[in-house]
Amino acid sequence: MTPNAARVNVLADMHHSGLWRSLQLLGGRLGWYLFRPVGYEWWDAGIWNFGHAHLGTQLRDQFLTTDGWQELEEPGLWVTYDPEFPAVPIIGVTLPRARRMRWGLVIATAEDNQWGFAAFAKGVGARYVNQVGNTRQTVDWSLDPLALVSSEVPILGRGVRYHQEMDPVYRPHDAEEADRWTVRSFVNCMPRIECWPLMADAMAMAPDFRWGVHGIDGPDGTIKPSSAIADLMAGSGWGWHDKITGDGFGHVLWGWAAIGRPVIGHASHYAGKLGEVLWQDGRTCIDLDRHPLTEAVSMMRAIADDAHWYGAMCAAMREVFTANYDPAAEAETIRTLLGGVE
Repeated sequence: MTPNAARVNVLADMHHSGLWRSLQLLGGRLGWYLFRPVGYEWWDAGIWNFGHAHLGTQLRDQFLTTDGWQELEEPGLWVTYDPEFPAVPIIGVTLPRARRMRWGLVIATAEDNQWGFAAFAKGVGARYVNQVGNTRQTVDWSLDPLALVSSEVPILGRGVRYHQEMDPVYRPHDAEEADRWTVRSFVNCMPRIECWPLMADAMAMAPDFRWGVHGIDGPDGTIKPSSAIADLMAGSGWGWHDKITGDGFGHVLWGWAAIGRPVIGHASHYAGKLGEVLWQDGRTCIDLDRHPLTEAVSMMRAIADDAHWYGAMCAAMREVFTANYDPAAEAETIRTLLGGVE
């Protein structure tokens, strides 16, 4: 697979499947040929440092290994497929190969990689970009990044705030497709976080609902690919989305909104964040800050028993999503920030 000379070569690290897919979609709009680092040379050179201080080589071995990759005909280029988006190839590049290529942009998405990626960008004559997608993510503004910020982190230099583009599998679904008496959570590690006891109490209090707890450490397992998650969301009546740390962007929360399903959780967890607009009590959600659990469960039953009321909530969630999500327009804002990259 030879890079297309008509496109801009862009190097970005990968640490989150949804974020990487959003960069692929953004790159499709802006004419990028997107690569990710592969091979331990990136680590040995001090360029890719994700998790170095706290986890040693654990993340290096997860994200830089060539195990499961196939080397292409041109040495130094590899291809693999993400189990969450298995139809879309991911192209990896080794450091020796990358040093011989012409780069337009070098994008750090993991906080630990910003210094090494900024230095690499300077060395190859590329523009350094910091994608800021996590809540409270630290940005070294002294590196003078062009910042793509999809969280609440303040922009203290050159940057734009935007929403990560969702894969097209997250599309509108009619309320009639939902089982109004099914509740699902896709919050990773839900049984181990602070918000779990309240959900466990709700499950005990409402055995007339069907419950699913998915994601890492969830009793109902991790679901892949993303199209399967989207299908389960569409067939569910409610998303139980309660995590005290909130999100920077929040692919699961915005996935529920894209499909058009009401959520249950604490709106306060998203105060001041991009997802705050999706929490409108009684319209798009049941806000557990406003309703004690017994009252919230009673509301769930009343709404599930009323197809018109439930349908109105689905439509409202989709309406709010559409009003706040425009990847085509945001891509043009990003194009302006990045300028004429060659």
